[in-house]
Parts: sequence; C-alpha cells; structure tokens
Amino acid sequence: MYYSPWLIIDAASKASGIAFNGKSKDGELKWDRVVSIYVWAIETGFTPIKMMAYWNHTCHLWLKHYVQNRLVDDKGKVLTYATFITFMVSAFWHGFYPFYYFMFFMCGCFVEVAKEIYRSRILFTWVPYPRFVCHILTMIILNYLGTSFA
Repeated sequence: MYYSPWLIIDAASKASGIAFNGKSKDGELKWDRVVSIYVWAIETGFTPIKMMAYWNHTCHLWLKHYVQNRLVDDKGKVLTYATFITFMVSAFWHGFYPFYYFMFFMCGCFVEVAKEIYRSRILFTWVPYPRFVCHILTMIILNYLGTSFA
C-alpha cells in the first residue's frame, strides 16, 4: 500500500534532478542522493534495524546524523536512550497522533531487543534457518506496529 507513493516520490526526485549524485568510478551516472525507499532491501531484510534504515531512507540518514550520532557515548556506541530519543524525534516529526508515539516507542523497544538477541546469538544456534525466522518475525512485528499509521 505504501510502496507506490514512495516510488512515485523517488521518480519525481530523479526527474527533477534532486537525486543526482555525480558519476561513479566507472563513469556511470548515480541517482542515489535522495532515496525514499529500497523495496527489495525491505522485503528481504532480516533485522529490524536494516529494514527501518531502508524505509524512508533519506529521513533515516538525517535522524542518524543529526540526532543519534550526537547522543553516542565516548566509544561511539549507541546507547538505549539515544535510540529512544531518535525515535521520539521521528514521532514528533510525523505529527501529534498518540499512536505515532506508541508505534515509535515500540519500534525503539524492538530495536533494543533485536540488539540484545544479536549479542546473545550463541544461545539461538538451535534455531533452524535463523535468517528466515528473523525475517518472518521482523515482518510480522513491523507490520503489526505499522497499523498505527492506517
């Protein structure tokens, strides 16, 4: 439902020239300066962090650079409060509907739980096809949380 508008936005940014990013090393033109969505990366991603990074990609980069990276500790590690502040800034940007704040708060919780599961992945070696299981669980949870936008 949401892919079509995002792809139209991408087409408009390319048609207007905003998305032009120079030439690559082999001389090909790059049109990736402003990218709204990477559909294939979202549909095949297996972690919530990657999937959220490819949805509204340019906004994600802005939030990461101007909010999250300013809240990291001395070692460059993203702490829990930095994740939640970043998601709350994104919720504020989206508007003042209560479910936006609920959804972004739950996404922050989901990201932090995913980080902890990744850190303790040795405990989950018994899971068959772990990437497939992660992909399915991530899609179910993000689609469940995404109903707040409908």
